[in-house]
Amino acid sequence: MSFREKLALKAGGLLLNGFAERAASFGAAQGGRLERLNSLLAAARASAPEYDKACAAAGIAGGLVSEAELPKLPLLGRETLRAFSGGAALASLESGGTGGAGKVETRLDLEAVAARYAALLSVLKAAGWRMGERTAAFHPVEYGYFNNLGKMLAGLRFGKIVFEFFQQYLLYRLVHNRRNIYYDGRIFSDPAAAGALLESALREDPALLITRPDALMAVLKSRRGGPFPRFNRLKAVLTVGTVLGETVRREAEERFGAQVFNMYASTELGYAALSCRHSGDWLHLDEGRHLAEEAGGELVVTDLDNRLMPMLRYATGDAGEARERACLCGHSGPMLKVRGRKKNFIGTAGGGLYEAEVIDRVFPSGLPFFQLDLAAGKIILPPGSAPGAAAEILGLLDLPAGSYGTDGTGNFRLPSSGKFSFLLAGGK
Repeated sequence: MSFREKLALKAGGLLLNGFAERAASFGAAQGGRLERLNSLLAAARASAPEYDKACAAAGIAGGLVSEAELPKLPLLGRETLRAFSGGAALASLESGGTGGAGKVETRLDLEAVAARYAALLSVLKAAGWRMGERTAAFHPVEYGYFNNLGKMLAGLRFGKIVFEFFQQYLLYRLVHNRRNIYYDGRIFSDPAAAGALLESALREDPALLITRPDALMAVLKSRRGGPFPRFNRLKAVLTVGTVLGETVRREAEERFGAQVFNMYASTELGYAALSCRHSGDWLHLDEGRHLAEEAGGELVVTDLDNRLMPMLRYATGDAGEARERACLCGHSGPMLKVRGRKKNFIGTAGGGLYEAEVIDRVFPSGLPFFQLDLAAGKIILPPGSAPGAAAEILGLLDLPAGSYGTDGTGNFRLPSSGKFSFLLAGGK
């Protein structure tokens, strides 16, 4: 064990009992889940009177008798989360750049921050990374610390300023040996910009590459039809932030010569699920820290570690499946399949297509990035696209020719998070 790892585990142990055990293995079962559930439920009911009334109306007098009673609790949305109050927060994290339901602040106390850090270490360990090995992380410029410093100062958010600086520059850069590489929206319309992003990662010579699937697709597309550079030390690619198509994962493993792990995570819930070598487009739930259900085709997840904002049956806004499955890796337990944002889908004769299905149908074709504006009925393509590109895309998606008008301006719509989405809100 390296000095850096000993230091991280020692510091974590001072903040959270069992920190080292939590950091050692992703998804490891933990005892006392019902007790933790009831503790969170009591905190939620005390903090939000309307939530307390909803629980009482559902027949929950005090706590839950068993985990099987969890579906009796009302679903939590962002509006309810805003009602939770009380307790001092060490970190307050903003989310909601792509959800369309307004932003929300996820408040974490010291123990919750430590629990999330332990979960992150377990994810990185599962990916084969060891403390101190060089990591390169692709991030949109919208996430850059100094790009947001003025906004944080204007809002007098001094706690966030200190926390973000500590996390990015002291913990990740000095202890983890991680370098952030920033990009802007040009990578989705300009292959040269995407290629430059890949070259920047090559110069870092990382053992682990962390990226969102959209940026991963951009760098893969930039080298289609030509040689793909080999990294000297790369062990794994870890994707997080948007949906990953299975076709992208397979191509990335072939081109990078490294295993690709897909993580399902959010600001509200932390690190909830992770793929393995054999799971394909299914992910293993971190069942020691989370519970998951499927309600009306939507993923509903409970986080067992946040007392300030108890995430009990949080409606994620993501379409997907949650079920008990036996994986070829030998592990049996709860697994998730994420299809994309629930509100973004295409209605076809064969049923609704979400972003994962769109990616899997179109990505192998070599066609350019595009966006379907479902409300306006337009397909947006980058400048210089082949004349037949729109018709070919519609054909692959089983949509009638001419059902979407063409907008070849290349003005892709990106939210404040910088996330690229093939499907823009609507439901045509």
